[in-house]
Amino acid sequence: MNEAVKTGKHGLLRESALRHIRMILDRSPAGTRLPTVRRLMADLGMSQHVVQLALDQLRSENLITSHVGRGTFVGGTQDPRKQSRSVLTLLFQNPYERGDVIARLVHQGLCVNGQNSLVLTYSDTRQVMEMLNTEASFDTCVLQPRSSTVPISLLALLKQRSEHVLIEGLAAEHLDVDAVSNDPGFCVELAVLHLRERGYHNIIWVTEEGRNYFFARMNQIFAAYCEGLGDAQAGCRIVRAECDPERLGIRDLAGTLASLNLSGVDSGRTAVVIASFVDGRTILQALQKCGLKTPDDIGVLRIGSPDLEADHMGRLTTVGRPSTQAAATVLERISWRWSNPSLPWTTFYDRPILLPLRSTSSESPFFGKAQRRPGRVAKDASHPMAR
Repeated sequence: MNEAVKTGKHGLLRESALRHIRMILDRSPAGTRLPTVRRLMADLGMSQHVVQLALDQLRSENLITSHVGRGTFVGGTQDPRKQSRSVLTLLFQNPYERGDVIARLVHQGLCVNGQNSLVLTYSDTRQVMEMLNTEASFDTCVLQPRSSTVPISLLALLKQRSEHVLIEGLAAEHLDVDAVSNDPGFCVELAVLHLRERGYHNIIWVTEEGRNYFFARMNQIFAAYCEGLGDAQAGCRIVRAECDPERLGIRDLAGTLASLNLSGVDSGRTAVVIASFVDGRTILQALQKCGLKTPDDIGVLRIGSPDLEADHMGRLTTVGRPSTQAAATVLERISWRWSNPSLPWTTFYDRPILLPLRSTSSESPFFGKAQRRPGRVAKDASHPMAR
C-alpha cells in the first residue's frame, strides 16, 4: 500500500515536471540547451529522481538529446546512417606526404557517404584559431597535428566548435577526445622479428630527437624488447639524431650513419631501423653518400607507410600502417562516435604491417653468399664508417 501511494505520488509529480519542461520545449528552437537538472529541481521544488523521470520520458519520445558532460538539448536524435553531418579536418602543413593522403581519403569517404566535409591546411595556429572563432559549428573535427604537440588553446576551441574531436596520428588518453594512432609496440615487434629472421645480429635503432610521442614510445619499447631478448648490452642500441624542425625528419642522416662506426662488426649482419619522418629518397641518398649497399653491407628497415612509394622507393623494407588503412580507421571511428555519443573517449591503435623489400633481402651474405671481411663496411676505406 505504501509503495503504491509512493508510486502514485511520483507519477503526479512527474506529470507536473513534464508539463513544465514541455512548455520550455514549445518556446525553444532545436539545439537550445535545457536548464540543468539542479536548476529544474530548484524551479519545480522536486527531487532529482522526479526530474530524471520526466527527462527520461521526453528522451524516449525523441524530444530531447543528452550528451555526457555537455548537457541536455532540445531536439531528438536521428539515425546516423541517414543524417547528413559536417566534418572539419585540420591538417598541419609539412612536407610529409602521408598526412595529405589520409586527409584526402577521409574527405572522399565522407563525401561518398553523403556527409559535408571541409579540409583546412594550416601552418599558423593563431591564424586558424581566428578563422574558427566564428559561429560555425561541426559535428566532428579531425585534427592531424603531425607532431606530439597539440596546442591546448586550439583543442579547447575545437571542442567548442564541434560535438566530437578526433586526433589522427597521436595517442590522446588524457585529452578527453577520441584518437587513432599506429601501434608502437607492434611496430617494434614486427621490425625486430623480421630482422632476426633475416639473420641480423646487431640492430641499431636510429630515431630523431624531439618530443614526438610515437618515436619516443618506440624507443622505450625497443629497449625493453631487446633487454628481454638478452641483447640490451650486445647488438642493440638506440641512436638519437638531431631533428630538422622545418622539414621534419633527421637533419643530417648521412652524418648520423657515418657516426655509427661499424668497423669491427660482422659485415652484412648489422641492420639499421630508421624511425623518422625522413623520406625514402633521403635514406637512399644517405646510404650512397656513405658508400653503403643494402643488404650486402647493411640491412635497412624504415618505420613509415608501406603504401607510399615516397617512403620505401620500391627498395626499403617498411613497417607501419598504410595511409589507406589509417583513413579507413578514422572514418570508422567517426561513424562509431556518432552512433555512441555518450561512451567514454577512446584511443584506437591500428595494427601495422610489414612490407619486405630488397634492403633486408634474403640475398644477404649470411644466406649463402660469401661474407665480406669484417670491418670492410664502406667501399671507400677512408670514409669514417670504415675506420
